[in-house]
Amino acid sequence: MGILETLFEFFGKRIAEHGQYGPVEYLVYGLIMFGLAFFVIYPALDKKGVKFNFKFMISLLPYILLGAGIRVLEDMGFLPRSFSPLELGYWVITPGIYMSIAVVTIACFFIARMLSQNRQWDFYKVFAGIGLLLAAPIAIFEIMNFLAWGGVILVIALIAVILGAVVLLLNKFTKSSLMKSNLNVLVLASQLLDGNATFVSIQFFRCGEQHPISEFFLNLFPFSFVMVKIALVLLILYYVDKEIENENLRGFVKIVVIILGFATGLRDLLTLGVGTCL
Repeated sequence: MGILETLFEFFGKRIAEHGQYGPVEYLVYGLIMFGLAFFVIYPALDKKGVKFNFKFMISLLPYILLGAGIRVLEDMGFLPRSFSPLELGYWVITPGIYMSIAVVTIACFFIARMLSQNRQWDFYKVFAGIGLLLAAPIAIFEIMNFLAWGGVILVIALIAVILGAVVLLLNKFTKSSLMKSNLNVLVLASQLLDGNATFVSIQFFRCGEQHPISEFFLNLFPFSFVMVKIALVLLILYYVDKEIENENLRGFVKIVVIILGFATGLRDLLTLGVGTCL
């Protein structure tokens, strides 16, 4: 087997055949993401004085919506799909969509920074505003084409009930301070969106699951996927708050978890809404 055939087998076949992720993809993409996030992006932005806090995360949300919206346009057949990095279709699906949106986000970050400094505007509002200008037309178009409003409402209702219950239980009946942080609540909300959108899409509609680990829990007991998500989030937050002394690094780790949750969760929610797996 030649180099090109090997690359296609491990990285292109899943894209071409709409199949599941393989262990090699998990390892390679995970290492690349980890390396870029913690050895390139974090040091560079930390030196620029960026504070990875709740306000910064809120200003990032439009860019996550932009990525999810573009990804769903491909699901709807409006954008091409390709396993070749030399073609546009590669950059609108995973993993290319993460890299293309990262480039757009970083570019908009510096544009917003320049505008806010020159005109004394609020950086977070400018940054979020640019993202909304990019994401809103796509999101509105997709929402206008929703076919499964019942599924979307069910996902949102589950998130609200579970999030409220977890926050109430931890804040009122334990000594834990995990859910007293807005950023921590957002971490949980992001993963609840991912978990419940996947659960509803597979349990009540004809959507498939590309991740073998997720599929294992969904097949074992569908709602266990959401329960595992909750447990993992609480463990991660407990570890991060207890073991990482650098406040900015703590915030960055949480933001990475939030991005991963909202990126996949919004894509799944929009996919469910537009009915590409009805």
